[in-house]
This record gives sequence, C-alpha cells and structure tokens, in this order.
Amino acid sequence: MPLTYPAVDLTDGTVRLRSWREDDLECVRAAAQDPRIVEATSVPEVFSVDAGRAFLRRQWSRADSGEGVSHAIADAVTDQALGSVVLMLRPQPGVAGLGYWLIPSARGRGITTRAARLVSSWALDVVGIERVEAWVEPDNKASRRVLTAAAFEQEGVLRSFLTFPGRRADAVVFSKIRSPRPRDA
Repeated sequence: MPLTYPAVDLTDGTVRLRSWREDDLECVRAAAQDPRIVEATSVPEVFSVDAGRAFLRRQWSRADSGEGVSHAIADAVTDQALGSVVLMLRPQPGVAGLGYWLIPSARGRGITTRAARLVSSWALDVVGIERVEAWVEPDNKASRRVLTAAAFEQEGVLRSFLTFPGRRADAVVFSKIRSPRPRDA
C-alpha cells in the first residue's frame, strides 16, 4: 500500500501539514542548529542553501520512491514552516513509522502533538494504515509527552535498537492502531 499525499492539506486550524516548498529553507536552517535533529534525521549538519535544497528534494521524493510522505508542519495562519512530520512505510504490511521535529523557537505550544495527531488520524482513518508506530530514546521526555498526548500507547523498549553516528540507543516503542470496524449485527 503506497502512501500518497492527501488531496487537501491536513489542518486543525492551528497547524497545517503541507508539502515542503523552496521558501522553507529558513526552517531547515533553524533545524540544522539543533544537534539532536541533525543526529536523527536527514537535516544537513552544516547548512548551506545547496544542502537545504537537497533536503527538500529528499522530502519531495519520498512518495515517488514509495518510502512514505513528508509534510512541513506550518502555522495555519502565517503558513510559516516550523518543522517536519513524516510517515515512512515499514516492511510489515499496513504499518507506518512516524517521525517528527520542530525548530526550537516553535516548541512548547503543542504544535508537534497536533501534527502527530493529524497525520496519524489521516493514516489510520483515511489511508487505511493499520498501525502507526514511533521509536523514541528513553531520555527524550518531550517526544514521549508528544506521543502520549496524541493518543499513542507506550508498548515496550527495544534494547540497542536505534543507530546514530558513533552510538546505539534503546528505543521506547509507541503505537496507535486503527479502531476496529463495527460488525454487522
């Protein structure tokens, strides 16, 4: 089941999930200043306009390659990009992995929770994905709060599961599954 972008942007009136655009380079520049974002994503470690454009091209190619979809998290009023939320297909049928980041200046306002809720609900209720999961380092309390607030359930810990440059880390697994369909009486 390939993922394609929704026909219209996903929004809750506060955040808007939309395609990345060339004018979102300032968001990528701000993300490149956060070592945790750089370590765990394809955001360039050293920002340049060319590196930022290469990041945008990677986001645009995800649906075409069958990997998944990557949305810019934008302010619904100003349309300014503030972060990223991605759904990447896992090898298991009907399973997608959730990833996200938010630039430091936009944190603490529930934006990431709103984005995670929007994209996971769309995947489960509209696309027909059966399970959306996220893997988070145990010490990433902010990300754990995001997932809990977005109605994900914590399942367990995968020891030495995540790979980063020069280190490995445990992953706390969170998931959200599609509601069972009502049965005919």
